[in-house]
Amino acid sequence: MVGNRNRFGCTGFFLAVTISTVSCSSPQIAGGPTPPAQAPTIVTEPANQSVPMGLSATFSVAASGNGSLTYQWARNGAPISGATSDVYTTPATTFADAGESFTVTVTNTGGSVTSSAAALAVTARAPQAGDLRFQQVAAISTVNGYGNGGEGTILDPGLGFTFGNAVGSPLSVGGSCEAGAITAEQFPCSWEINSYDLPAGLTGLSIGFVDDYFDDFQADLQGTLGSRTYLTGALDSPQTVIASLDMEPGAGAFAASWITTANGGGFDLAQHTVAPGDLPQAAGQEGAQGRVITAISYDAGAVFYLSYGWQNDPSTVYETQVETATFDNVGQVATDLAQAGYIITALGGDYSDGILLVGTRVKGDSMPRPIMIIPAGQSPLALFQGGYAIVALINEPSGLSPLCIGER
Repeated sequence: MVGNRNRFGCTGFFLAVTISTVSCSSPQIAGGPTPPAQAPTIVTEPANQSVPMGLSATFSVAASGNGSLTYQWARNGAPISGATSDVYTTPATTFADAGESFTVTVTNTGGSVTSSAAALAVTARAPQAGDLRFQQVAAISTVNGYGNGGEGTILDPGLGFTFGNAVGSPLSVGGSCEAGAITAEQFPCSWEINSYDLPAGLTGLSIGFVDDYFDDFQADLQGTLGSRTYLTGALDSPQTVIASLDMEPGAGAFAASWITTANGGGFDLAQHTVAPGDLPQAAGQEGAQGRVITAISYDAGAVFYLSYGWQNDPSTVYETQVETATFDNVGQVATDLAQAGYIITALGGDYSDGILLVGTRVKGDSMPRPIMIIPAGQSPLALFQGGYAIVALINEPSGLSPLCIGER
């Protein structure tokens, strides 16, 4: 403080103060202010699903939005505990599940959006896992579509093939087969065959095909012809089910296809010959005993068939339906069987005596089963993508690629 006299003659003290100023400005944010979060949007809605009873259905959604997305699935509007990802797989379905609807709500910090409803259809019962007697219908190998790859060829005289980690079509029916003597170099018959890789991650199944002398059928069946290098074991082994058969005694030849499992098996084979008129009764008796006819053929005017029991399921009782068709109406006959819940477990015969179809279903299970008919000359790609197992190939008489029948 400094003493001084002011102009008015007064003595006093003055306080000297130094004041400094600071210039301030508001902080700047690169890129401007953060926009508010937006609610998610649904990119791909859940699709309707149709599965055989006993299998699971899988629903999925694709969504986009800011930040982390969370999911909550609901069944008929009620949240499903633990169903909090973009994919939801149901428990094993029952008939009571038919018609249920599923939605998913997707949420982020900006809000939420709920998908449109997807419906669940439940069709006729799926065979039990591992049951080779049903042409791989509704099996894990086919129900979600076929694996990549595949091979089609003609089963020519004296040939045989095996394919590991694969499933295949039954033999084509109505192939070229002429009567007459044969030699070791030339058989008079041929059949179309097809193999398809198993889906990724699935192993344990293999398929095979053989065309051989008619008189060697029983020896091939029992695996006693050591020169047949394509036979990896006896065809009557408990790991193998013969899926199709064509007996041509007039031409001195036969052909067969089969599927083999590396996972236990437990199948027992029986073979029978009956008059054509007795076949419906015989098939009914097989089903009542829990057995399934898997291969059938005419044999010198009679009907020869193979049936199997399965030790993993000795108690299920089956109903059967036997039909005879022509090439012109076989698609409709197969469709009628599927509409009544039958799986075509065996198809054989010829144009002159008729094409034989054996349908098999669990007793009382008459729910319709999806079926797809691919006309001769058309690509079966839709069948492969849709998860339909091939149950029949029928050659078109004029030589086009065969009519194809699939079930799921």
